[in-house]
Amino acid sequence: MATAKGEQRRTALVRAAADLLQGGGLEAVSHRAVAGRAGLPLGATTYYFADLTELRRAAVDALAEDDVARMAAAVEALPTRRRDPATAARLIATLLTPDEYGALVAWYERYVLAAREPLFAAAARRSNAAALESVAAVLKRSEMTADVPPHVVLAVVDGAVLGALADGAELAGARTAAADALTVVLERA
Repeated sequence: MATAKGEQRRTALVRAAADLLQGGGLEAVSHRAVAGRAGLPLGATTYYFADLTELRRAAVDALAEDDVARMAAAVEALPTRRRDPATAARLIATLLTPDEYGALVAWYERYVLAAREPLFAAAARRSNAAALESVAAVLKRSEMTADVPPHVVLAVVDGAVLGALADGAELAGARTAAADALTVVLERA
């Protein structure tokens, strides 16, 4: 049975690992770095986690839960009203991209990581399912007449964001690229 103090320590380690993952990628998540970031002894990481993979998986899971909650809150706050394709595209591009550059890069790193590391696939599937549900909800609340399936919307946004990031764009540029590409799709549907 876990104690309240033990749960607090474990949670602090997971949050520290998640912060490191967002800031520097998977390789930034080491036992020493996580313990230091959490302000806990190095041995705490091996006490609460069987190995580094389990710690990294917990960080990825925490970030996935953050993404799911962020998207759900954004959709919940969105009133239902008719929106033009460009407005709906901007809403969706913003919804699907975290509010910080490091978080955005980490979002896509987790998807690639899931392809190579099956231990991380569940978190990627959870984030992806939430993204698809959120896109469907935004399209419905925007009273769109365009009949574009959510998976196509997601593919357009992902492709545009990745292309923009590869070209050196920051968060705003990546969102703009995604919104512009999605506007074309929604206008032609």
